[in-house]
Formats: sequence, C-alpha cells, structure tokens
Amino acid sequence: MGGVPFHLDVFEVRDEWVIMCTSPLGRAGAKVRPPYAPDALPLLLAEIRMALFRSAGPVVTRRASLVEQSVRDFGERLCDTVLAGDIRLLFDRCREHARRQGEPLRVVLGLDGPQVCAIPWEFVVDPYARDGYLALRTPLVRSPQLMGAPAPLHMTPPLRVLGVLSRPTDLPTLQSERERDEVTQALQRLSTDVAVDWLHGDGWRELAEAVRTRAPHVLHFVGHGGSDPEAGSGYLELSAEDGTAMHVSGTDLGRLTHDSPQLRLVVLNACESAAGGGEGVFSSTAAKIMREGVPAVVAMQYEITDPAAVAFASSFYTGTARGLPVDRAVTLARESVKMTLPGSLEWATPVLFLRSDETRLFVVPGTDEDAEGMEAGEGSGDTAVPAPGPAAQPSAPAPPAYPPYRPAPAAPPTRAQPWTAGVRDKFARYLRAEPATPPPVTPAAPVPMPARTPPVFTPGPAGPPRAPGLLPGLGPCSHVALGPRGLLAGACADGSLRVFRLDPPEPLAECSFGNHGPALRLAWSPWPRVLATLHESGTTVVWDVETEVPVRTLPGHAGQTTALAFSGDGRWLATGGGDRIQVYDADGRTVRSLVAAPGPLVPCLAFAPGDRTLLAGTGDGVVRRLDVHGWTTAQWPHPQPVCAFAGCADRLVTGSPDGRIRAWSWNGRLLHRVHQGGAVRQLAFTADGAVLAAVSDDGVLVRWDRDGAPQDRTEQIGHPVGVAFTGEDGTVLTAADDGLVQLHPRTATPSGPDLGKSPT
Repeated sequence: MGGVPFHLDVFEVRDEWVIMCTSPLGRAGAKVRPPYAPDALPLLLAEIRMALFRSAGPVVTRRASLVEQSVRDFGERLCDTVLAGDIRLLFDRCREHARRQGEPLRVVLGLDGPQVCAIPWEFVVDPYARDGYLALRTPLVRSPQLMGAPAPLHMTPPLRVLGVLSRPTDLPTLQSERERDEVTQALQRLSTDVAVDWLHGDGWRELAEAVRTRAPHVLHFVGHGGSDPEAGSGYLELSAEDGTAMHVSGTDLGRLTHDSPQLRLVVLNACESAAGGGEGVFSSTAAKIMREGVPAVVAMQYEITDPAAVAFASSFYTGTARGLPVDRAVTLARESVKMTLPGSLEWATPVLFLRSDETRLFVVPGTDEDAEGMEAGEGSGDTAVPAPGPAAQPSAPAPPAYPPYRPAPAAPPTRAQPWTAGVRDKFARYLRAEPATPPPVTPAAPVPMPARTPPVFTPGPAGPPRAPGLLPGLGPCSHVALGPRGLLAGACADGSLRVFRLDPPEPLAECSFGNHGPALRLAWSPWPRVLATLHESGTTVVWDVETEVPVRTLPGHAGQTTALAFSGDGRWLATGGGDRIQVYDADGRTVRSLVAAPGPLVPCLAFAPGDRTLLAGTGDGVVRRLDVHGWTTAQWPHPQPVCAFAGCADRLVTGSPDGRIRAWSWNGRLLHRVHQGGAVRQLAFTADGAVLAAVSDDGVLVRWDRDGAPQDRTEQIGHPVGVAFTGEDGTVLTAADDGLVQLHPRTATPSGPDLGKSPT
C-alpha cells in the first residue's frame, strides 16, 4: 500500500509564500506572509542547529526540555503558517480518509526558493497533537518533482548494501570505523535479509568499479560533504591518489548511479548532503543523484552522532529489506532514534527525497506487496517503445488515448483545467467564462492540387520605417506565442514570462524563471491560465499565470530538450530532445517515452489537429507522425531539416532553411511547393485553414492562400520569434526578438494581391 498522498508545494514569490496543495479529495491554495523575516531566518536556523546538537549531548539535566522549546516554537509557527484555512480543512479530510482506508497519510513537500529549501520541515508540529511532531506520526518526504521513477525492483533477499567509508588524510577524522562495525553488527543481529559489503578503498576508481560490478541495491556513504556556491552543486569528499580530499560533485555521482539499474536507494551520511539553500532545490547532492534516476535518497541536513546513525540505519534497513515502502521505513526509523536516544532531536536529521509518488523500492517475492504488484501489472513509467520500420507498421484508423500512468483515486469535479489548482481568480475581469472543452476539429478530405510552377517573390523596395510595437513592456525575447482569449505570452531575455491582453494592450501577469534559467520555447494549453516554458537547462515548467507560480517542473537535459507542445484538449504535454519524445499527463507523470527517429529532433513538435498523434521533425529531414505506441503512421521527407511546420484539418505545411514552403496531405502526398526567400521560421494558419502566414528570417511576412498563391507581402518585420492570426479578418500578429509586436491587416484588393507596398 502506498498511502494517501497529500502534496504540499511551497513557492517563494517576492515577499510571499504561495502554497498549493493537491490530494485525492481536492485542491486548495493560499498566499501567506513567511513566518520569519529573511534577515531573521538564518539566526533562527542557527539556534535550531545548536539546540539539536545540545539535545544529542551526553549530559542530561532537568532543564533538557528547555533545549527543545525553541524547536517546538519554530515547528508550531510553521504549522500555523502552512496548514491554515482551506488547506487545514483539506488536510483534516485527507487524514480521516486515510484512517478509514487503513493506510498512512503521506505529506509530500515540493519546495522552491532559498528560504523554504533551507528550513528543517521535519520539525513541523502535528496540528492534531501540538505536543508532537508531524514527521514522527506521518511519513514526510521531499520531492523535487521529477517524474518517471523506475518500477519497484523484484528482489530476492538479501538486500545488498554497498558501504563506503571516506577518510581523506587532510580532513578531520570521523569515527567511521566504529559506525561501520556497529551498523554491520546491528544489521546482522536484527536481520538475515541484509548483506553489507564495505568498500576497501575510498577513491573514485574503487567506488565506480564496485557500483558497476557488484550491482548493489543500496549505496551507503559515510564521510565529509559540503556545498559549492560557485558550481551550484553539492559534493562528497573521496580520496585522491595521494590520499588527500577530492571533491566529487553531485553531478558526477549522479552519472555513476545512472549506470547501475539495480540501485534503488542512496544513503548519504555526510554534512549538507540534503542542503539546497540559495542555489535551489536541484543543487543539493541528494537531488543531483536523484535527477539521474535513483528513486530515493536519504541525506543528512545536520551532522549525526554514531548512536543515532546506528539506530536509524538498523531500523531503516531492516524495514526496507522486508519490503516496507521507503517512507514508512524512514518514519519507523525516526521513532527508533527517538526511543533509543531519549531527549535527542536527531530523529529529524535524516531527510527523505523521493523522485515520484512511488514509495515501494523493492518487492520481495511471496509477500503481499509482490502479489499486489503482479496483479496490477506495475511497470516503469518510462517505457521506451521503438518505432518499427514502415513495412511493420499497422495502419490504425484512430489511435487510442494515452493510457493513465496508474489508476488515480476519484476526485471531486473541478474546472476543466487539469494542470492547475483552483485558486483565486485574478483574471476574472478579463476571462469571464472558460469553455468547458476545446472546440473539436473535424478532419476534412484531402484536396488534390494540380502541379504548377512554384511562384517566387522578387525583392521589392524597402518598406516604411517600423512603427512602435503594441507592447512596449515586453522587451527582448526568445519566443512569443498567442494563446486562448487573445492572451499573448513572451519568454523574455531578462528571465521572466510576461502575459498580455491585446485589446486593449495591458499586462496581466509576470512570472520569474528563477533558477530555471533562460527560456527557449513557449506552449499554450487551451486553457487561458496554463502554459509551459522550455528552458536552456532542459527543464520544462508548467505555469499557472493567474497565480504567477509553477505547478509542475519536468526534468530534461541541457542542450538536448528542444521542443514542447500541448495536446488540443490540454491533458497531455510532450517534450522532445535527442531522439526521444516524452509525453506527460496532467499530474506530470510520464505516460510514454517514444523514439522519434535515428537522428536528433529539431525544435519542431506538435500534436496533430483533432487527435493525439504527434508530429516531429528530425535531423534527417523527415517529419514523422507518431501514434501513441511510437509507430510512424505517415512521414514527409525533405532534403534538409525543416525550420517550422503548421497543420490544419486537411494538410500539413512545412518551412525549410532554403526558403521553400511545402504543402502536404495527411497521407504524405506533396500538394504544392512555393518559394518565399529566406529561411522560413514561423508558420500559422487561419482557423479555417484558408490562409497561411509565413515569416522568414530576413523579416518578410507573406500571406498565402490554400492554392499556394501569394496574397500580400510585408517586409522589415525583424527576426521572427512568433506569428499568429488574431481574428477572422486575416490580421496577422508578428513578434521580433527585440520585443516589437505588430499587427498587419490584409492589404489585398479585389483586383489581386498588392505585392509592391507594405501594409499601413
């Protein structure tokens, strides 16, 4: 049993905390003032750290309870700040629901911001029992919102634990040998289901060889660690060839663990291995390792004494070896530390990071968990489905919907915005009513086009000076996209996402990218509140533009993830990079991992109109249509990779670096080809597919009719980063990388297109 998840996401936005919770029984949100001022928090955290060390001291007096008082006051204030109002009511309902179901409630923390990442949340006081801590009663985990964790490993005991003792000669000596001996003896005494194998050396070469050849289930590290602000990463200390300390970054450790498919858990008994702090949640050593595929990491937010480490490890490993979910094993281990060391607060030192909602790391054959897993057919969320060759591809008239990642509990009905929580309506003045569903697209029969000579534009006289743009506050940007209800969004070079209305021009929202870095692409869902940004780091962020906060963060690889797209109904989000396309559901879980082609993807990815098949452009010059199984159902070859494409009910249009625009039927037949001039970077259809707008990188905008005849031409648009039709009158909106947004009315006359003048 996985328990009842209660997701509690806390974001720092300027001088406020935005709190959003999601549960099987509903959603709630709030904006609150932080419980402590930014300049007061470091002093308070230092006081808590000192209280923890004093509680672990050998001297116990009648005043020992006063040592804990500052910690308890801190936990109560956190509880009153975060679990308040509707969030508290929802928490109470979920806890009672879990009790009736006979399952534990699991609190999953998603943290974004330097202050919230530095707080020891394990000290939050239980709102039901003010004399106790929540983490001692309820599994409390932290999730960096990474998806696609491996399925539970079907394991035959013993549980293989690879232990590493790091002892560089130029660092303070730890009592690591004592911990090694006591942990080994305790585990062998308490359980025969655990086999501990301690590494003889403590260098990178020995560690890498052992991880790759011994296939450990668990990696347990004892040694020094720290955080490097300049590198933005945590690190562990191993020994170099001469015995001195050698920094090994979390990124390097993550790369090593990525190559060990049996590894399901990493335990880091090292200082600051759980600390993200000012560098963000993904800067800690634990998060770096988890990002490479390890489902769970236990790390330390403070130093831990040998007795506490032994008590925690003995209970934790025994519970894990017997098939307990990892969050429950941690909770029982906290209790073991508290009862073994009365008065000590070290039970809060370990922090559990989970990659996803999957809490069972191992399935032991013959147990109830094994039977449940086999009956449910559980598997990995990242199941790669290779695309067969054209001869082996079945022709399916209508591809099925993407299957759910796993059955989800029923939830009360909400507004049909699957990627957001139902919080206050700041856009209500503008967005009066949202459509229940996106308008359906009815495919039409392909229209055959006679062969003819492609028309070619000849350069005309320079147009008039560029007029001031519609949105002076937009600024330089990498991508601009027009969304539902006339909303326009821009990924700005200053690290922000800005959303405007166009009639009249007015800014509505501004979201800060923060640690995600510059954005490359935008993708609107059909819902006015939801859009996604793809960043240079490879991360994809889904935003609720009403509350100006991210609701999902999806992983990726820098320099590889280059494209993203929402499905027409807004329930699926696809990202593309390398040769693979990841498809996510509304909860951010991977439902498909598709192989697009032997070559790398280009930044062209879209869902086909009216269904959930995917269109992908690849480096071999082919645009492919993939069904939900990854089979190629149609393909359109080009002499070079395409720059852009756009689809309507009866055709697909592609733009190439050589300036050619090709119109294709959906079954792969070329209808016509025209030549515009420069590389075609942006394409857009009118709603009925009758007119195509194309913008090339030389700043030329051309409207083409469905027969491939030019209607009008506008020059000096600038380097294009967006194009769209704004209404039924044929007006085209263009955006340039310098932030200039312009409207271009149609200039065609009854006698024919006027190609010699620019629009007024």
